[in-house]
Amino acid sequence: MLKKVFLLLVTVLLSALAISFPGSPKVLAQSGVNTGSLRIVNALPGIGAVDVYLDDERIAFNLAPEQATTYFVVAAGRHALAVRIAGTDALSAPIADILIDLAPNGSQTAVIYQTQFSNGGAAGVTINQSGAVFIINDDRSPIQLGKTRITAVHLAVGTPSRISIGYPSGEALMYQIGLRQPFGTIDLPTQAYTLAVLNADAAPSNEPPVIERLGEINFYSNTLYTFIVVPNVTPSGITGQVGVLSAQTRTFVISAPLEPPVENGVRIRVIHAAHSTAVVDVYFDERLVASRVNYGDYTEYLGMADYSHTITIRRFGDKPNDPNAVPLARGSLSRSDQNSRQIDYTLLLVNSNPQNTAAVAALAAVPVDPNAPPANNPIVFETENGEVMMALLADDLSETQRGLARIRVINAAEGVQAISAYTNAYPLPEIKIVDDIIPTPAPTPTPAPPPGINLVNAAAFGKDASTGDLPPGLYNQINFIPSGATNSLTSSTNLQVVPGVVYTFIVMGSPSGNPPVRALVLQDYGSGLSLQRTFSGLLMSNANIRANPSPDAGLIIQLPRSTEIEVLGRNNNGQWVRVRFINPNTGTRTEGWVLAQANIIRITRAGTTVLPTTLPLYVGG
Repeated sequence: MLKKVFLLLVTVLLSALAISFPGSPKVLAQSGVNTGSLRIVNALPGIGAVDVYLDDERIAFNLAPEQATTYFVVAAGRHALAVRIAGTDALSAPIADILIDLAPNGSQTAVIYQTQFSNGGAAGVTINQSGAVFIINDDRSPIQLGKTRITAVHLAVGTPSRISIGYPSGEALMYQIGLRQPFGTIDLPTQAYTLAVLNADAAPSNEPPVIERLGEINFYSNTLYTFIVVPNVTPSGITGQVGVLSAQTRTFVISAPLEPPVENGVRIRVIHAAHSTAVVDVYFDERLVASRVNYGDYTEYLGMADYSHTITIRRFGDKPNDPNAVPLARGSLSRSDQNSRQIDYTLLLVNSNPQNTAAVAALAAVPVDPNAPPANNPIVFETENGEVMMALLADDLSETQRGLARIRVINAAEGVQAISAYTNAYPLPEIKIVDDIIPTPAPTPTPAPPPGINLVNAAAFGKDASTGDLPPGLYNQINFIPSGATNSLTSSTNLQVVPGVVYTFIVMGSPSGNPPVRALVLQDYGSGLSLQRTFSGLLMSNANIRANPSPDAGLIIQLPRSTEIEVLGRNNNGQWVRVRFINPNTGTRTEGWVLAQANIIRITRAGTTVLPTTLPLYVGG
């Protein structure tokens, strides 16, 4: 029998000059026409948390039941998906596995659900291969402002073969959803609905055919909501065995952002971090997009047509046509030369107080296009419990560097001018069992002294997120510390970081403890080029592109004079720059290093020449 051995997958090399990290999983691609989007949903309440593998690379850790991952940008084509009990060996038998064919520009949801159950006898049924995967082709196409989109999937084995989603009275919104059958979508007005799961096979009677009452569900605008119906199974309590099949359904709802039109579209995510305000309604162009938004609530990115919009914040229940209902605040989003390429925004509601006065004043003084109306500036308004600021922040959700993730910090903590993020140590290397060689165990990293390793520096109150790159792995603790202090306001623990994912932390609350400061984390997969860090290169002569920043490194290709390429960063001394280009021989996106001399490459950002030594340090694989 072959020996089990360990192969180091992730190597973290710390030195005074640079940090080197591994490459990203081969299946997680840079965004483009030959990619699609894939997310995974754990619909296994009777089994528990799972790890998810795509083409033998783990992309989700400890995914809890009724939770979904972010959409991963994946190379179009065939992929192997496998799901295992959280924390088990990567070579153990899966709960379920499947081959997935992802079309270019497609968007799919893989729902992991249970198909085998115990009969209540002593023998039971093992968890291995007790599940299956149902693939949903998500319709994330643009939708009219003020509408929401719903769909459903019926995976509840042991319940009626056809169900409906509708009102407790028996009236259906989505009618006759077949077991393990695809179902279309319905667009509805944005509002709250009181819904139930109905037996579509029941004979007509005086009693509503209610199987499960779902209560009130509040739908936000321009969002796709998917109802997932599974058996209401509880774990068996016996390690490795599944529970007994239930005749009752268990339904949960997951949401997804809809895309804006390709031309002249915009996406806005609403985050309510102002603890002193009452519950609010949010309107765009006097159309309700989010009702009954409370402190700590947030929306998906709302994809909308057109770029310019009027944004109004109202008290919950106030109507636009009520002359006695005065809006709390009103602002506008308008296109200018400076933001003409910006697509993603956060609409942030945050408390303001005297300690934030300077920050608010500085934000309000940001110069705008003199030919455009005042727009995109923060607005401070009074509530019964003090001042609140509505700020519109530009979001950078661009591709991460290969093999890395990105952390973003938005400072919404009352009275805190700037916040930095620290970790005590980079993650321990992940190990994977292979055959034949037993390696030397990796040394345990020495924890850094307080406050630790800086991940994000000085996120200013109410401004665009401050960002930093970080290697993948399990972060036992990330501390959010006011600049100049040593004690943390709050911490995030046991964060499993996946390459390519952008983690946005919104630090909210009051240092006084009412309410306590906490960090809300949102996850998005990076796609598209950064607007803040996009550098262009023009070759001034024929240039050799090499595999490493050395004249002795292997030659990838020689590109001709006048070739335009993307510049990703520099090496330690700035004598070489990392570039990305389309290889004319293969037609594929390729990266390499070129000598950073003025007679070889001219580097610009937004038309302005940039010195190689001022580029960001490239720390990718």
